[in-house]
Amino acid sequence: MKETTGIILAQEKCDALRELTQPRTAGSVPFGGRYRLIDFTLSNMVNSGIRTVGVVTRNNYYSLMDHLGTGKEWDLNRKKGGLTILPPSLDVNMKRNTGDGKIEALYGVLDYIRHCGNKYILLADANVIAQVNYQELLEYHIEKNAYMTAVYQKDVFDSKRFANNTFIQVADDGRIIDVAVHQGIQLHSDMLLGVYIIERELLEFLICQCVAHDKLDFERDILQGMASDLDIYAYPISGYAQKIDSVDTFYQVHRDMLNPDVQEAMFGQGKVLTKVRDEVPTYYSESSCVKNSMIADGCTIEGTVENSVIFRSVHIGPGAVVRNSVIMQDCEIGANSVVEYCITDKLVTISEGRHMIGAETYPIVVAKGSKI
Repeated sequence: MKETTGIILAQEKCDALRELTQPRTAGSVPFGGRYRLIDFTLSNMVNSGIRTVGVVTRNNYYSLMDHLGTGKEWDLNRKKGGLTILPPSLDVNMKRNTGDGKIEALYGVLDYIRHCGNKYILLADANVIAQVNYQELLEYHIEKNAYMTAVYQKDVFDSKRFANNTFIQVADDGRIIDVAVHQGIQLHSDMLLGVYIIERELLEFLICQCVAHDKLDFERDILQGMASDLDIYAYPISGYAQKIDSVDTFYQVHRDMLNPDVQEAMFGQGKVLTKVRDEVPTYYSESSCVKNSMIADGCTIEGTVENSVIFRSVHIGPGAVVRNSVIMQDCEIGANSVVEYCITDKLVTISEGRHMIGAETYPIVVAKGSKI
């Protein structure tokens, strides 16, 4: 894929992730004990042979820049191509916060798109957990002689996801024949994952055309508005895939990660690269009890952990019980405390003897740095 430039759209905050995106963009939300959400999209690009990648940002992007650095961990610290962080560069006359923000973001980096020199542009959201072979996607796109090809997940029937996602109807030959943006009822069941491949010159034209007509919603104004005029095809993803678009999906995907089959699908097919942070091995005291959990390095476990994902450098005190929870980096769970159905962001302290119990359908989210 030497003729393809990857553009990761990491500019969205995603309010549905609640406290998790107050200090950061959705792409830099910690995931799976040692990763960030953007690692999966970026690793898919690198594993597919893409060596020129731009990451579009807007607000609260310090943690994202700190995580990506020069791109060394992804072999993208290159003299030619490599990783480029694209901070906000907006036309002062453009309306902000209109539509989904993608056209606005792409217009802000139009010079980068024009001068990247490659024939194809791969656009991808930063919050998709999946193993995708973009080389196969490009081959499908060329075979169909498509104007644009969109990646989708089949058979999504969760009504909670209708309002924040775009669903499509696909013909037998793979062409998109109908697009439902923010559907209120179940019209279609195939959900777009925010991954598109398109020729660079066509993308430039569509961006400028939309901006000139004050149309700034990518899914509504390009996909839905032009599906009848352009040959836009859909590419079904195989294997495990989830778009992290809410606290519910964030929590559920972590629960899925405790399944060995899902672990094999996510980490056995291709490397998921991330920023290296060396830690000592995790210490388990004689009083500790761990069942069906993922625990990163650098932790001290003196209590009970069940059905949970524990990030790096977490201390779980003696007598403490953590069940069905996601505990992020550098948290302190005090002695004899109980934490169930909770997601604690980084640097959270749960004092001795405290009880925090949510529900599987509505896990408690504790903001970064909180002390309870």
